[in-house]
Amino acid sequence: MSGAGTPFSAATAGSVIRAERRLMPPEGVPLRIEIAEPGERIAAFLADIVFSTLGAVAIMLVGVLSSAGVQFTLPITLFLSFLVRNAYFLFFELYWGGITPGKRLFGLRVIDRRGGPLRAGAIVARNLTRQAEFFFPLEMLLVTRGWAWSPGDILPAAVWIGAMIAIYYRTADRLRLGDLIGGTMVIAVPKRILAEDLAAPTQAFQFTPEQLQHYGVKELQVLEDVLRQHHNTESARLRREISDRIQHRIGWPKPVGGRDIEVFLRDFYTAQRAFLESRKNLGDERPDKFHRGPSA
Repeated sequence: MSGAGTPFSAATAGSVIRAERRLMPPEGVPLRIEIAEPGERIAAFLADIVFSTLGAVAIMLVGVLSSAGVQFTLPITLFLSFLVRNAYFLFFELYWGGITPGKRLFGLRVIDRRGGPLRAGAIVARNLTRQAEFFFPLEMLLVTRGWAWSPGDILPAAVWIGAMIAIYYRTADRLRLGDLIGGTMVIAVPKRILAEDLAAPTQAFQFTPEQLQHYGVKELQVLEDVLRQHHNTESARLRREISDRIQHRIGWPKPVGGRDIEVFLRDFYTAQRAFLESRKNLGDERPDKFHRGPSA
């Protein structure tokens, strides 16, 4: 199954209880994700608004100090705010792989709903749609003068914002209009890389840094889920398929089969974890195999 995730349980992180989904990425291995809760998304969004507003204010101050006679009227201020906030969200989500400072602060991330790479077109679509969803009607409410004596002036904007909120709460994966159009969703980023109990130092297989360049945290967590499955015919088949894919991707010189598959996967898991943690300590976070970080 591809496309939107299918629910299978609820995850608890501290005091936050999140819905969980399984995605079927192009690799064919089910991926477990946690849907960001409304409170988390609102908090991250407000943080981003504060950061982008501070940036807009700084730009206006520079403009006032460097351009004598320039008057920052309300229309000019709103236009400048439009430019800054769009540049802010687009820049960070494009170059941080679906993360803004606000999302990073609250551990959230934008991903492709089908489990593939996050495309630039999807980021542009979801962010430009935000203008019609929220900012434009909010600005209409701010500039109207009919709050007290003409409620009809504010009713269309209020109804529109209410409709956008209803869309968000009516979708199973908490998708706003921009997510529906862009094919994206917002998830909570797992803080763990892998469980210590799976990192058994068997050292039967050794891997070079070049062979460990190909995967990120997301793929490591998929492998963890597979290694935790009970041993049966289906899990054995899945381990074999994943082992074959890893060997092909990293250019493993000799085929690994039989009982060595389990050892190979655990050793790769251990080596990949150590590699990713060492890169993270150098400021090179690798969320998935589509990362854009510097090479080792």
